[in-house]
Amino acid sequence: MAWPTVMKPKEKGGLGVINLRLQNDALLLKQLSKLYNKEDIPWVQLVWSKYYDTKVPHAAREMGSFWWKDVLRLNVIFRRIAKCELGEGSSICSWEDQWSESVLSQNYPRLASFATNGDISVMEALCRLMTLIAFFFLPLSQQVFQEFENLQVRLQLIPYDDTATDRWVPTWGSKYTSRRFYSHIFSTVEAHPIFKAGWKSKCITRINFSAWLVLVDRLNTKSMLRRRHLHIQDSILRVICNEGEDETIEHLFFACPFAQECWGILNFVWDGSLQLMDRLVHGNSVHNLPFFTEAVLIAAWELWKMRDDKVFQRRQPSPKA
Repeated sequence: MAWPTVMKPKEKGGLGVINLRLQNDALLLKQLSKLYNKEDIPWVQLVWSKYYDTKVPHAAREMGSFWWKDVLRLNVIFRRIAKCELGEGSSICSWEDQWSESVLSQNYPRLASFATNGDISVMEALCRLMTLIAFFFLPLSQQVFQEFENLQVRLQLIPYDDTATDRWVPTWGSKYTSRRFYSHIFSTVEAHPIFKAGWKSKCITRINFSAWLVLVDRLNTKSMLRRRHLHIQDSILRVICNEGEDETIEHLFFACPFAQECWGILNFVWDGSLQLMDRLVHGNSVHNLPFFTEAVLIAAWELWKMRDDKVFQRRQPSPKA
């Protein structure tokens, strides 16, 4: 199984293995959150006074130690998951940061192309609002000048308090935490709800893991081994029912007469017209049992064990075993 899939959260179809690179970034971004929000911490005050007294951190030339440069390079990620709440504006880039309803460079693309300094801070722009024309290459075309006038009107309507501190608020609306950031990265990943239901079952871990292999089609059936270009001997023990059908997950657990007999003992009926995951969800709604998930997982686990016993131990499977 590919590592990107394994490192997804369990409810998103993965195994929940920690992505160490992403986790490391999540922890370092916490330092950037403290810097941009100018928290009352000695190192934050020192960095601002030494490097960024009149500059926006992500718009300034890289300065400081190698470890600080590595941290600051994560500002692209931080600014993508945080929105600025305007204070005095010293940490906000006028053109590229979202500190108003939208990003100015996107609303005024022609005017932005005439800017003499694309990294000007909001504080400098608003403090020199009346001489804002000095920040552009002249002469301006008629269309660009129209954008300039619209921008001036827009800036005049923005409340500005030069005594307040800028606030960078994460998109999830609360204080930044590495845990919330890690979860946020996977928030847009779509996965079938059966994954969450499977991992929430009260079965032991190896049964849940076996069920996960079935759901992601990575169980080592003979069909899977053949897909991996491994040498497979065709023999009378090809599948558990000896019907000569290819041993796939669908046949082994549902289409095989032996499997159907086992499900019949449990009074479980499956809709074969549905895909595997939808079939399980539909079965749960039809049977409406509080222990349905556990019963299905354990039954599938026992079917797999009987299959292995037949292949490796030459034991004949029995529904009453």
